[in-house]
Amino acid sequence: MQKVFKPILAALLLGMVLVSCGPGEFDEPAVDGTSAYSPVLMKRSELEQSVKMDAARTLKDPGKIYTYGNYIFISERFEGVHVVDNTDPSNPVNIAFVVIPGCVDMAVKNNVMYVDNAVDLVSLSIENVTDIKVLSRNANVFPELPPPDMNIVPEAYTSSNRPENTIIIGWKKS
Repeated sequence: MQKVFKPILAALLLGMVLVSCGPGEFDEPAVDGTSAYSPVLMKRSELEQSVKMDAARTLKDPGKIYTYGNYIFISERFEGVHVVDNTDPSNPVNIAFVVIPGCVDMAVKNNVMYVDNAVDLVSLSIENVTDIKVLSRNANVFPELPPPDMNIVPEAYTSSNRPENTIIIGWKKS
């Protein structure tokens, strides 16, 4: 009986996982090659100066969550990273926000946070989480951010069809 039950249970669990992985509210696929979103653009020179510390703010569209020491870092889709002091897990305190336009992903190792700043890879010193500083920037490491309803940037918004030296840092519903 147990030999039969385990494969059936595994198949059932796999089926439930696959069914729950359907498209979300932001992921409705575009059928005609156009997007329901418009790009948010920033000049390259502004992008390179855009990473900065700011006051704590409320979570609107949280993404990845990363714990490191007594801190929790929560990415805010296309906006930056929340810094939460989790010294007392029963009372976490949102202490700061790091503005990082175009941020979707992050990783942390040895007091350095690695984030995407739109198409650039930026490393930040997090030794002092109330004064996070840029250590380095590698330009044009990543492809441009596609709209939430497509896997590629529509032709209408490619770099040759928009103002010179601009980068897509996010998308807004049209």
